[in-house]
Amino acid sequence: MIEVGYGHKGPALVIKDALDGAFPGKHHIEVIDFPRAAGALRTDASIKAAWNAALQQPWMVRASYALMESVYPHSGSVLYPFIADFYSQGSRYLATAKPDLFISTHPMCSMVAAAARHRYGLKFPIIIDVVDPFDGYSLWAEQSADLFLVHSQQSRDLLIKHHIDERNIKLVPYPRLPAMQAPEKSPEELRQKYGLEKSDKPLLLVTSGAQGLGRAYSFARRAYLEGFPADFMVVTGKNKRLYDDLCQLVQKTTPQGLPGTLIPLSFVSSMAELYSLCDMVIGKAGASTCMESLAHRKPLICTEWAGQNDYKIIEFLLQNRLGSFTPRYRDFIGLLTNPPIYEKYDAEFSTHGILEALRSYHAVSGSM
Repeated sequence: MIEVGYGHKGPALVIKDALDGAFPGKHHIEVIDFPRAAGALRTDASIKAAWNAALQQPWMVRASYALMESVYPHSGSVLYPFIADFYSQGSRYLATAKPDLFISTHPMCSMVAAAARHRYGLKFPIIIDVVDPFDGYSLWAEQSADLFLVHSQQSRDLLIKHHIDERNIKLVPYPRLPAMQAPEKSPEELRQKYGLEKSDKPLLLVTSGAQGLGRAYSFARRAYLEGFPADFMVVTGKNKRLYDDLCQLVQKTTPQGLPGTLIPLSFVSSMAELYSLCDMVIGKAGASTCMESLAHRKPLICTEWAGQNDYKIIEFLLQNRLGSFTPRYRDFIGLLTNPPIYEKYDAEFSTHGILEALRSYHAVSGSM
C-alpha cells in the first residue's frame, strides 16, 4: 500500500490480520508503505504532497484522473516519468524479497509489482483489492494482475469496461475496519466521556481524514457561531493549528451560552465510539469515512470531493438515499434545519469473502 489516507492502509492491515488468523504461524506477512520501504523517496514525497494538496487544489486530481482514463491502456507509460524511481527501486526491492504473494491496495503498487515480475522474471501472483468502493478506473485495471477483489457491482462493471477478464474479478464484502466495531461503552458512558449532556439536539461528527483539511470544518464552525442548535464533535487529525483554533474559540464563546456545543478532538482512540454516538457524519467524500459511516448506518453529508473516484461515492449515497452533498454553506445549514429521511445501509462488512476468494485462488494456482 501507500500511506495516503486510511482508505489504503486500513484494508491492508485488516487483510493481514485475517490471514494471520486463518493461517497462524504459517506465513510471514508484512504491510509496507511500498515506495518508502523500497527507498523511492522522491516518489514517496511527491505522492504524499499531492495527497495533502488534493482538497486545496482538486482540479489537479481531477485532471490527472481524466488524463489516465483518456490514455488507457497506456496509463502506466504516461505515469512512468513521474514515478520512475519507484519503478526501478520497487522492482529491485521485490527481486530481493521474492514474495510468494503480493496483495495491493494502491494502483501504483500494482503497476510496479507487475513491472518487477516482467523485468526480473518473478513468479509471485498479484492480487489487487480495489479499495475505491464504487470505482474501477484505469490505474486499478492492471492487465497482468491475477485476481481483483471488488466491493460493488459498479466496480466490477468498470473493471470489465477496462478490459479486465470478468473471471479474474471476485465481488466480496468491504473489509470490516476497526472503526466499524460496536463500542464497549454504553451511549450514556460515551456522552460522559466526551462531555456531552443528554439533549434532543442533533449530534454531528465532523471528520475529513487524517489531515484535518476541508470546508466541513469551516461549515461546522460557522454553524456553531451562528447559534445553530446542534452538538459538533470535530476530529481535526494532524491539523494542530485547527485544533488549537477551535479550542480557543470554545474558550471565548462558552460564556455566551450558545445553544450548540463544539467539541474539538485531535486524534481519538476510538472512531467507533464517535460513529456510534452521532446522528450524522459530516466530511469529504472518502472511501474509509463513507464505508465506516454506512457500517454504523449513519448518513454521510459530503461537503466536497477530490477525485472522480470520490464523486462516485457521492453518486452512490444520493442514489440510495444514504447521504447528501452540500458543497455550499447555505445548502449545509438548510439540510441541518430540515433533514431528509435517509435509508439505513444493510450490507455485510467482513474479511470472510476476501479469505474465501484467496482460498479459492490458492486451490486453482497453489500460490499460498
